[in-house]
Amino acid sequence: MNEFDGISPIQNSAMEGKPISIRLYNFIIAALIFIGFCVMGAGCYITRDIHFLMYLSSHAFSVMGITFLGTIGGLILMSAAQSRQSVPMSLGGFILFITTFGFISSIGVMAADLPAINTAFTATAAITVIFGALGVLFPRFFAKISGVLCGALLAVVLVEIVLMFMGIDQTATDYVIVVLFACFIGWDTYCATQVPPTVPNAVLMASNLFVDIMNVFLRILSIINRSNN
Repeated sequence: MNEFDGISPIQNSAMEGKPISIRLYNFIIAALIFIGFCVMGAGCYITRDIHFLMYLSSHAFSVMGITFLGTIGGLILMSAAQSRQSVPMSLGGFILFITTFGFISSIGVMAADLPAINTAFTATAAITVIFGALGVLFPRFFAKISGVLCGALLAVVLVEIVLMFMGIDQTATDYVIVVLFACFIGWDTYCATQVPPTVPNAVLMASNLFVDIMNVFLRILSIINRSNN
């Protein structure tokens, strides 16, 4: 990563910090994404426990509220850490983010069986590799589509809310979300090449990519579950 300086819309001057090697920068991103999946796996084990399910049934609002606030708080900390190039703050934000977001993501896997999870994981891995490579190979394209992606995502979310209240099947919107977040994988991979290779930058980029990957994974899993029912 970091091969395409000069075409980035990202202002690097506010994100200067102690540089690390490109190899270490890429390794940190990959390692943190892997840790995210490990946390989600541990969360899947916890959420399948009968005692937790009983607790969740009576405290669903508080559990979801805490995890949501923790996820947002972690992202805010990591963003602030990137501005200040603070490694301790960055890692603290990542721990808070990955614990809460990984846990809440595991709730979406509770009802799925192992073959469906394996299929969704394989498809997600392929999409991640393909669109990650596209983000590196075609930086100018992904530099131009961020606004379109954000607008399209907002529109689809609003459509999903309407469909949910109308009781209409949302398989079509699942496919659209998969395509959008696959493009976000390319966009965030591109962004990772445009910031200086520092630890706080690597942590934030890994978190962004993990969010993209998990959205692709959960939507593919939802599509598979619907087709099996």
